[in-house]
Amino acid sequence: MRARTAFAITALFAALTVARGMEFDLVDRGASSPEGNMKCVQEELKRKTLVMFSYETPDRTHINIRLFDPDGGSIWNNSDTHRGSYAFTTKIEGDHKACFYKTTVDDPADLKHHKVRLDWKTGVAVMDYEKIAQGKHVNKVADSLRRLEADLRDTHETMLWLRRKEAELRDLNEATNSRVTWLSIMTLVVCVGLCVWQVMFLNQFFQRKKLL
Repeated sequence: MRARTAFAITALFAALTVARGMEFDLVDRGASSPEGNMKCVQEELKRKTLVMFSYETPDRTHINIRLFDPDGGSIWNNSDTHRGSYAFTTKIEGDHKACFYKTTVDDPADLKHHKVRLDWKTGVAVMDYEKIAQGKHVNKVADSLRRLEADLRDTHETMLWLRRKEAELRDLNEATNSRVTWLSIMTLVVCVGLCVWQVMFLNQFFQRKKLL
């Protein structure tokens, strides 16, 4: 009974694990250089996150890949291959970007027929618990508890990161509202001042013309 409960809880938290698979086409933007036709996929990641991604082209077309951090710095690149994988730990928080492009293009319109499959995993999804269990000769219950502990730790860190992001957005929202309020007050003062000046100017004008 305990084993079933542990596995059920593990399955519940496994749904929170970030593991994304996608498939997309290469693009032609009419650029003169191959780098100008890069197709990029980005993922917002928090600091010190373990990342593992693998890619392949179903038709075995050779492509190039470049991985960038949020500051635009190059993390990793791989050239002229139809498949590959790479793992790293993020050093800064923000959008990390993986860009794909083909070096030689005979017909730009043919790029849309070349697909790329990308499997992007982060956090707990990267760990292979089956190998850990086999290597340490632990039973299934201990293995499921280890998974659950890692899931809880990763979920806790993610919640703290989301709370920090929420606080930053709230502060930005409050600062924007304050600026809009002062801008509205200044606009109202300027409008009232212009109205008073216009009335006084017209009054003096009509008096000079002896119309009043």
